[in-house]
Amino acid sequence: MSSAHVVVDPYEVPGVYAYHRLGRTRPGSRWWRPLLVGVVAGALFVVLLAVGGVLVAVAALASGPGGLDALAGLDVLDLSDPLAFTVGMLTIIAMLPAVVVATRLLGARPTGLLASVAGRVRWGWALRCLALSAVLALVVQGADLAIAAAQGTPWQPRVDDTTWVLLGLVLLLVPAQCVAEEVVFRGYLVQTLGAWARHPAVAIVLPVPLFVAGHTYVGLAMVDTAVWALAMGWLVWRTGGLEAAAAAHVVNNLVVFALGSVGLADLDLVDIGPDALAVSTASTLAYVGLVEVLVRRSRVASVRVVTAPAPTAVATPAAAPYGPSGGPAWSLPDAPARDVRPDVGGPASPRP
Repeated sequence: MSSAHVVVDPYEVPGVYAYHRLGRTRPGSRWWRPLLVGVVAGALFVVLLAVGGVLVAVAALASGPGGLDALAGLDVLDLSDPLAFTVGMLTIIAMLPAVVVATRLLGARPTGLLASVAGRVRWGWALRCLALSAVLALVVQGADLAIAAAQGTPWQPRVDDTTWVLLGLVLLLVPAQCVAEEVVFRGYLVQTLGAWARHPAVAIVLPVPLFVAGHTYVGLAMVDTAVWALAMGWLVWRTGGLEAAAAAHVVNNLVVFALGSVGLADLDLVDIGPDALAVSTASTLAYVGLVEVLVRRSRVASVRVVTAPAPTAVATPAAAPYGPSGGPAWSLPDAPARDVRPDVGGPASPRP
C-alpha cells in the first residue's frame, strides 16, 4: 500500500490531494488559472525559440560563408544529423523552462508540485525507477540481440565521423528532452484537467492524443505511443509524481538514440510491425507491474495531505482591562476547526 506525504502549511488549502488534483491546493484557485498558465508558457516558449533562432543564425554566420546555406538546407527531421538533432532537442527542451516559469508566476504553490506530491523531485525514488527501467531495457535489448544472432543477422554497429558527436549529444540533451515532455504532458496537462475533473481517468486519457500528435508516427507506431502514454499517465497518478514515467522515458530514448547513432536503429522510423508492437507493449506492462511492486514495498507517497497549523495560545496582555468577575474583559475567539476533505478522485483512493 502506498502512503501519503503530510504537510502543515497555512498557505495551502487543507485536504487530501492526488497528483492530478494538486492544482487545487492554492487558495482562491479559479478554473481559468491553468489556462492562463498555458498562455504565458506558450508566450515564453515562442520567445525562447526566437532567441534560440537568432543565436543559431549568428553561429551560422560566424562559421563561414556557407553557414547560412547549410542552415537553410537543414532537414530538422533527419535525427542522424548532429545539427538537426541538436535543433530538434533544444526546441523540445525549451518547453521545460517555459512551463516551470509560468507555473511559478501563476500556478500551484510550491512549483515543485509539478514534480510530485512532495513538492519536489524525490531523487531516491527516481534513481530506483531509473535502475529498474535500465535493467528491463538491457533484458529486452539482450533478447533482441540473441534473436538476431540466431537468425543469422547479428548486430553490426557502424562508426563514422559523426558517431561520437551524436553519442555525446544524446547523453547531453536526451534526458532534458524527456523531462520536458513529461512536465508538459504528464505534469501541466494532467494537473490542468485535474483542476476541472475529479476522476483521474479524465486527466490520464485526454492528454494522450496530444502526446501522440506530437510525434511523427503513423499506423501501429501511433498505437504503441498511445499505449505507452496511457501507462505512464497511470503511473504518475499511482506513484504521485513524474519520476517513474520520466525514468522510463529517459532510458527508452537514450537506448533508441544511442543505437541509432551507431546504425542499429532507424531514427527516421515512422511505423512498426505487429511483432514490435507486441514486444513494446509487453515491456511497458512489465515496467508498470515492477513499479507497482516497488510502490508497495517502499510505500511511496501517492497523495499529499495538507493540514492547517494548530491554533496557538494567545497570552493575556499584562495591561488588559478586567471585567466584573476579575477575568479579562475581552478575549480572542478560537480559530474555527477546518475539515480535511478528500480530493483524490477515483473509485478506490489510497488512504494516507
